Amino acid sequence: MHATMLSLLPADPLRSDLDLERGEPLTAVVEALLGRGRSTEREKAFALVEAALHDGRAEVRAEGVWAADRACMLSRSAPGRLVRNLRAAAVDEESVVGMSSLLGRLGSVAAPAADVLAPLAGRNPDQDDDHADRALAALVLVAPAQAAPLLAAAIARRPRALDAAAGFRSPKGSAFPYDGELLDAVRDRLAGPEDLRGNEPQYLANLLAGWGAQAVPTLPVLCAALQRLPDQAARAIASVAAGCAPEDRARAVDSLRARAEQGVLPAAKALYDLVGETEPLLHCLEQELRRGGGRLREAARTAGPLGPRGATLAPALREALSRSDDDTTPALDDDTQLAQALWHVTGEADEAVAVLESVFARAERSPWSRWSVARAVRTTALLGPAARSLGARLEAAVGDPASAPAAVAALAVVADPDALDRTALAAAALWSAEADADPAGAIDALEALGPDALTGEHLRRLTVLADGDARVVRSGIESHIIDHDIEFRRRAQELLAIFTAAAS
Repeated sequence: MHATMLSLLPADPLRSDLDLERGEPLTAVVEALLGRGRSTEREKAFALVEAALHDGRAEVRAEGVWAADRACMLSRSAPGRLVRNLRAAAVDEESVVGMSSLLGRLGSVAAPAADVLAPLAGRNPDQDDDHADRALAALVLVAPAQAAPLLAAAIARRPRALDAAAGFRSPKGSAFPYDGELLDAVRDRLAGPEDLRGNEPQYLANLLAGWGAQAVPTLPVLCAALQRLPDQAARAIASVAAGCAPEDRARAVDSLRARAEQGVLPAAKALYDLVGETEPLLHCLEQELRRGGGRLREAARTAGPLGPRGATLAPALREALSRSDDDTTPALDDDTQLAQALWHVTGEADEAVAVLESVFARAERSPWSRWSVARAVRTTALLGPAARSLGARLEAAVGDPASAPAAVAALAVVADPDALDRTALAAAALWSAEADADPAGAIDALEALGPDALTGEHLRRLTVLADGDARVVRSGIESHIIDHDIEFRRRAQELLAIFTAAAS
């Protein structure tokens, strides 16, 4: 069968146009073999991919890249096994471009292929060049230090690469490595904000915010950009000025205060983060809350951490609550965030509980509300035993794998401990992870329950999630699936070690 499959390559032209369920025959075979969950079939799947990647025909190698992509998204061992074969298949510009997205998603694991990305990534720095941009975007994720000077040289013409360094595709929770040439390039771009395109202002600000005090030379241009780019510049200023010299910090504070007094919320928040000035922030938040609209949730999210210092915002928070029977996702999420802010600033649970009860009731009428329910459940957990009247709502949420982990964690802190079936709740959390509904939340839920809630069978299931070859995270934003699964596996292995030690 192995030889027959290879003899059919390129196989894609052989499939029926009527088969809408299963494109790319080689990929379908590889996926089916990996889905059996046995090492023998896994090795056969990898052997098929390797043979295709080393074929002399470009169209066969392209099918091999498609199959390798799917294998890496499904199997934890696939990247390490296949990356050198991918490198061998990168024989020309088209093949490098064809595998660039996959190499970028593999990150540092794809370092052996950095040398095939670099020549194309550095091409035509003074011109728009989509292929060079794709290669540089991959190199940014595979070998960021090597990519930094190439990005600096072409920063205005490489939107994909800039996104990979500091935007939607960038790794969560980590900043792009500092580079002096790139800092100069960012400063030059920000000096002419009217020339910035698309999401470029946000990405440039993200770079500087990630570098913190190392980006102090950009403070003057950031302060000047506050007028035109208040959202982006203010956040970067707060991060950069936090660790700079007193005179630089004072200039940054003066710039932020001037904009905050004009009612610019991002500047007021940055001022508060830097020096703790509450009055401008409270004024801006009250304006946003009473205005409503698209920034309502952001205003409520900013108000909550103020705690009692934001008590004067309580009337505006109440006024912003939904006055209709609206069961749309934005209305449900707005009210959940407002309830959380009210709880933090007033310290009174009854009002927040009433709002959350309304959210749960309205969510029952909407088929699109499962994630809104999960968010309302997480807010309920913050209230602790004061939200015990919402116990039935939490128990109902355990029945949906999307909200089950949040509901389990909430019940652990809200409900009467003697009334909990902790073993059943542990099973619900594991079910959610196995279904790829909320794997990260499942780990939080199991931590909240503690080792006593897990039976031997539960530990076996957790072992499969932590140590098995199949990825647990299989859906979501494509560029982050592998990273999220790696992080899930790390946490699951740590939890498994703790629980196993407790059981022994």
